[in-house]
Amino acid sequence: MNNEFIIDINGFKTKIYMQIGFFDHKDLCYPLHKHLFVEMHIFLSGTAIMQCDKEDILLQEGDVLFIPANMSHKYQSFKEGSKRISFLLDCNSHCKSPNKSSLPITLLSLLCKEIQDYALIGRDSKLKALLSYICSDFLIIETEKTKIPITNRELIIEEFFSKKYYSNATLDDLAHELMLSRKQTEREVKRITGNTFVRELSKRKIEAAIMLSQTTNLSLTEISRLVGYTSYCGFYKAYRNMFNNSPKQKL
Repeated sequence: MNNEFIIDINGFKTKIYMQIGFFDHKDLCYPLHKHLFVEMHIFLSGTAIMQCDKEDILLQEGDVLFIPANMSHKYQSFKEGSKRISFLLDCNSHCKSPNKSSLPITLLSLLCKEIQDYALIGRDSKLKALLSYICSDFLIIETEKTKIPITNRELIIEEFFSKKYYSNATLDDLAHELMLSRKQTEREVKRITGNTFVRELSKRKIEAAIMLSQTTNLSLTEISRLVGYTSYCGFYKAYRNMFNNSPKQKL
C-alpha cells in the first residue's frame, strides 16, 4: 500500500490505501484471504470470477465490487488480459455482504486518466473526488473513528501475511517492503502481531486452511498444499502445535 488518500464520503473523512497502477491477470493470483478493511475492486477490462466466501461473482468491464472487511475472497478465474484496480477503505459500513455495481464507460475512462495523471505529476484532487463518488454508493459511514486505528506500517505487515502466507515468503521479503533491517522487522512483527515472523506465518497458513475447509470440498492434503506446505505431514505438525489436536478432529 504505497499511497494514502483522505476522501470525503457522505460528510465523513475516510482513508484509502491504494497502489497506483493497473493490474493484469498475472497479479490476481492471491490465495483465499481477507483484510481488516473494506476492499473495492474496479474491473477495467476482460472478465473474471471472484469467490467471496462461498459465492462466485462474475466481473466484467466497468464492474465495481464491494467486499466487506474480514470476508474471505480470491479470484477463481480470469480472462487473459483482464485488468483491474483495487484499494482498501479504513471505514465502517452497515453492508455485510458483497455488493456489485457498474460504472459508465465515460466515468471509467476519466478514472483511469486521473490515476495516470497522479502517477505522473502527483495531482490528486480529481482522483479523490472520483473515488469519493464511486464509494459513496456502497458505504454508509457510521462514525468518523474507525474500529481499528492502524498505521501504514501495520497495514503493510497485515497485508503481507494475508496475501503471501502460501508462498515461500521470508523475513527478508517483509524487511524489503518495510525498508527496515531484519532485526527491526522481527521486532515490528512481534510488536504488532504478538508472534515471531515464523509463528505468525504458520498461524496465517492454519487460518487459511480453516477457511478453505469451510468454503470448499477439498481434501486436507489438497488444502495443506494450497496454504504452502509441501506435504500433509508438515501441515499436521503445524496444526497440532497450534491446537494440540489433529486437524481431522476439527476440520
